[in-house]
Amino acid sequence: MVKSSPQPLKAKVSPGHPFFGIIEEAYRVFDYPKPGSTEVCQNCCMDRKIEADFFNPPIRQLPLEYIQDWYDAAYDPQVGVAKATWAYLLPRILEILATGEDVARVALEVGLGRFETGNPSNWSAKEWAVLDHFQRMFLQHRLENGSEELDSVLCMFKRGGWPLDALMAQLEASPSEHLAVRLWRDWCSWQAPGMEGIGFTPFWESNETTPMLEFYTSDALYEKMEALALDDATDPEIAAKASTVASMMKLRFQ
Repeated sequence: MVKSSPQPLKAKVSPGHPFFGIIEEAYRVFDYPKPGSTEVCQNCCMDRKIEADFFNPPIRQLPLEYIQDWYDAAYDPQVGVAKATWAYLLPRILEILATGEDVARVALEVGLGRFETGNPSNWSAKEWAVLDHFQRMFLQHRLENGSEELDSVLCMFKRGGWPLDALMAQLEASPSEHLAVRLWRDWCSWQAPGMEGIGFTPFWESNETTPMLEFYTSDALYEKMEALALDDATDPEIAAKASTVASMMKLRFQ
């Protein structure tokens, strides 16, 4: 049998981590009994030893590699994963995301998509309060600190069932300085001069790229970037980035 709790355990938040409080609340609220099934392809996709040991460790001690192996396994996307299984795993999934590790080796975008996580009607009031708080906190944290592209974070929550317009509204309400720096980094910093562009994750559905482009080039975002660029009180480096981002937005209409 696989040792159920290798030390040190990867992808854990500790006191002092910005997500520690909400993750502790998630473990308290989503205190579901251990399920009887992994709800994925059995005796095939998962590592046999991991599959046999999957529900033996306490949920707080479920190894990162167990979760990632579970995501590697096939499931029926038309049916999804049973709520009992998803809700049991959810605190550990949220904790792994909070540490910056990938729950799914394939991409961040699929991390919350095996159950309609972002639909409040699927949860109790206390459960939804945790999920709503985590979503807002995670999006803002990744706007300010994330290594992945912001577009991928938006897509993860959309794939998880959160309404796209609500996610867009959260970004529109974010500080202009954070948006300017982040959009410049995503669109410009890694490209050669003259090759910059607004990119999209391939995990968007075909009918979602148009509204995403409309959002990224919207009057609301353009005006935020333009105002920031022209404000004498703006740090010159941030003003330059805001100006570049605004120029890229304007190119869509030329």
